[in-house]
Amino acid sequence: MFYFLNDNIQRKKSGIEHAQIKRLNLFNQFEVPAKIVTRQFATNLHEVTREAGIDDSQLINLYDYFQDARKINKTAVMIQDLKIDSSWKRVADGFNYNFYRDKQRMLYVRRHSETDKRIENVQYFDHFGKLLKVDWYDFRGFISVEQVYDWDDHIATENYLRPNGTIAIQKTHLVNRRGKELQTYHLFDFNGTDYQFNDFDELTRFFYDRLVIDQQQEVDQSVNLIIDRVYELGWSVVHMEHRVFRAIQLHNDHVNNPEDMLHSTLNYNYMWGLNHFADWDGVICLTTQQQKDVTDRFENGTTKIYQIPGPIVPAETLAASPIKFEQRIPYNVVMVARLSPEKQQDHLIKAWQQVVAKFPQATLDFWGYENGDTGKKLKEQVKQAQLNSSITFRGYTDDVAKVYDTAQLLILPSRAEGLPLSLVEAQSHGLPIIANDIKYGPADVVIDGQNGILTQNGDVDGLAGAIISLLGDQKKLAQFSQHAYEDSARFSEANVMKKWQTLIDDTTKKEGQ
Repeated sequence: MFYFLNDNIQRKKSGIEHAQIKRLNLFNQFEVPAKIVTRQFATNLHEVTREAGIDDSQLINLYDYFQDARKINKTAVMIQDLKIDSSWKRVADGFNYNFYRDKQRMLYVRRHSETDKRIENVQYFDHFGKLLKVDWYDFRGFISVEQVYDWDDHIATENYLRPNGTIAIQKTHLVNRRGKELQTYHLFDFNGTDYQFNDFDELTRFFYDRLVIDQQQEVDQSVNLIIDRVYELGWSVVHMEHRVFRAIQLHNDHVNNPEDMLHSTLNYNYMWGLNHFADWDGVICLTTQQQKDVTDRFENGTTKIYQIPGPIVPAETLAASPIKFEQRIPYNVVMVARLSPEKQQDHLIKAWQQVVAKFPQATLDFWGYENGDTGKKLKEQVKQAQLNSSITFRGYTDDVAKVYDTAQLLILPSRAEGLPLSLVEAQSHGLPIIANDIKYGPADVVIDGQNGILTQNGDVDGLAGAIISLLGDQKKLAQFSQHAYEDSARFSEANVMKKWQTLIDDTTKKEGQ
């Protein structure tokens, strides 16, 4: 059994979550047992994962596990299902409701939306009007956590409940003498025993060990861990009582300065994991160049360094009929990436001033969610450059295939990457690409002069020139589109699985030893 460890899965998923889901689908296709494991609590977790095509049987969440809530049929809880004193006056607040006893507010019932009238939470107040407690309803229809407030309106205790109403986990918020908040966790009546943990990492470690014990009782007793978020989860894995196969996945450039791979400070997402290099059975790199760089700096003779691409092109995508180039939106350019400094959307905006001067009909769409205030800064840059009529911020989309099928050109001016999922996906939909030739990834996808153009990082004029050259030669752009369809077969399911098979075989050998 392979467990893919993640911290959380949200509706707005990063490339890591998308890659993890693609890997799960790949393992399913080749009948290799696998599940995604998360640890953060979310009332809508199963709504999000079901939308993403993850079956509940292939998802294990820490809270679900201890709350005995892994197998729950969805039940919609509506306001009429609540036991509310019929003498209380109900007053609408939009699509939510306040309930009053005389003039004293007793309850506030929050629903999801005007169209989705399921109960999201119920808030309770005392006779002074102070908030006492909030009950939150899981997507599947039971109260999953109750938050109890102190006199300063801070959450003092969170009780995570089983569907039968008993407390499974109690999270206590304390403040020490220096004003720092401490969070302790109490696990109640787990297999007849109560446990206490000093922090979430200790509880996570216990959770992972329990998964190993449970798996040992199954027919397939092997346990292999692929850690996709080593910054968040590394400590808990390394300190497990049960020593199983464990490998960390590098999803991005692992250093801060790619010009000095041997001495540069490490990307904080991978710093802890790489500083404990000897504690892993494997480190998975996305490209052969990254594999070489990691080997040169960290190779120790015991930890194996693998090269396995994260992006995977499904067979149905490869078999689909190509979109006729003349059906694409003329002069429509897209960038699909979260709005973040390392993606350097600001460089593309600068270059776009030259593009629209040459092609006033050209349009640029930014697709992706915002990190911090980057989106605000970029929108202000567009406004100052008077480019609002040709640049649009589209936000996050669940239908990115439609974006790739309708645009003429994709741009990725990043300064650092791993192996961008957007490049492989775009190419598989016949979209020509212009991307900076950086570490790592673009050169593994873009064949310069055949299906796209590789540009130099920081060269805004060169980026503008590349865009203008392709938009100005629609015949060449159409040829690049045709080559893109053909070249994407390099990332087929069969080809990627061959890479994974090497690691899978190694886990079998280690188990035998």
